[in-house]
Amino acid sequence: MGYDVAIIGGGPGGYACAIRCGQIGLATALIEEERLGGVCLNWGCIPTKSLYAATKLLAGAERAAQMGISFSKPEIDLKQIAEWKDGVVSQLTDGVGTVLEKNGVEVVHERGKLAGSGRIDLSSGRTIEADRVVLAAGSRPIEIPGFSFGDEAVWSSTDALALREIPDRLAVIGGGVIGLELATIYRRLGSAVSVIELLPEILSIVDLDRRTVATLKRSLKAIGVEVRTGTKAEGFETVDDGVDVLLEGGSRLAVDRILLAVGRRPKSEDLGLETVGVETDDRGFIRIDDRLETTAEGIFAIGDLVPGPMLAHKASTEGIALADSFDGAAIDLDHDGIPQAIFTDPEIASAGVSEHRAKEDGRSVLVGRFPYAALGKALGMSEPDGFFQVVAGEDDHRILGVQIIGAEASDLISEAAVAVRHGLSLEDVIETVHPHPTLPEGLKEACENALGRAIHVVNRSARKEA
Repeated sequence: MGYDVAIIGGGPGGYACAIRCGQIGLATALIEEERLGGVCLNWGCIPTKSLYAATKLLAGAERAAQMGISFSKPEIDLKQIAEWKDGVVSQLTDGVGTVLEKNGVEVVHERGKLAGSGRIDLSSGRTIEADRVVLAAGSRPIEIPGFSFGDEAVWSSTDALALREIPDRLAVIGGGVIGLELATIYRRLGSAVSVIELLPEILSIVDLDRRTVATLKRSLKAIGVEVRTGTKAEGFETVDDGVDVLLEGGSRLAVDRILLAVGRRPKSEDLGLETVGVETDDRGFIRIDDRLETTAEGIFAIGDLVPGPMLAHKASTEGIALADSFDGAAIDLDHDGIPQAIFTDPEIASAGVSEHRAKEDGRSVLVGRFPYAALGKALGMSEPDGFFQVVAGEDDHRILGVQIIGAEASDLISEAAVAVRHGLSLEDVIETVHPHPTLPEGLKEACENALGRAIHVVNRSARKEA
């Protein structure tokens, strides 16, 4: 059977593209060898955030004691938590399947591989043909020398999210987003957690200012997560009471399990790219043009397979934009404007560029900040840690970037993302009445602070005048 569009990969990019193709009337096949939803829904974003929410209750019990409300010591039923998490995942993946069906998308539960222009060989031996092919196969975790996911002691993020045990001592190799989120979850569950990062700083590939990272490091230390930066893990040895992580210089770290979270790489191998002349760069990312088309005519690529942040919402945005382009719409993607949320304690979220990046780009900027400790809602929640930061052009006051570290930052960043995307000014946010008492007031006051007009903190300009 021939299709207008065939998509290899049923993750957020692939299934969103398929649904939109169905909506505009294109005969569409979605090829996925595992579960619909890909890594994000099944072994990444959703289970991580489910466990983050569950374990946040444990941290909340400690905060409640400060308010005069005490509970007995929580009991952790690991099996029940895992079952609850899996139930959330199943509800979402089942929902994706229903929406695909209602939009006329044929889901093919097989492995697909390019076999020439417009041809895809399936693992069953069948071949399907399509006028356009979209590659959306996603990414896989990276291994490093001395550590293999084949070793029982070494966990991938998928292993950690399976929630089979709570190790007394956990080493997390990698101080990026995935490593720090899982470090937070397992620390809340009771593990002694040590994060080992080769680079001089954690979250080094995320565009964050030093103040934000420093605030997170203080908070990690406060909850008992040890962070070792500039440290190389060279391997491990099994000992009587666990494993010793071998560190550069001869020192050892005694743990029970090792979580390897040093990043992900595109799953561009074994897709049959060579049969049609699809080119990749030296890191395995597929080369595309501004229409998301590869070096082979009629074959497109999105999501983790192509350069840009490895985020589910980046993949789905590309998938929808690509499908719309099949219906004649122009593609207008801005990776700098894509917001990011990091589920540590406290949460971090950002949209647009950092102060450091803006200055590197030669911009003269205004910077405004407002602390959570000055927000009545934050104090009432017993969540005083963190701040809002706004970066705007000095000449036109257009908002270039926002960083938020603090409670509910992941929910608060969307207003900032709208401001960045549409070039809103500091005055646009300031003139919008924000309800009181709420957390979003912090964004408004940060904008006011950038102009020296914040009400609830002493402005830098006011201090200078004094």
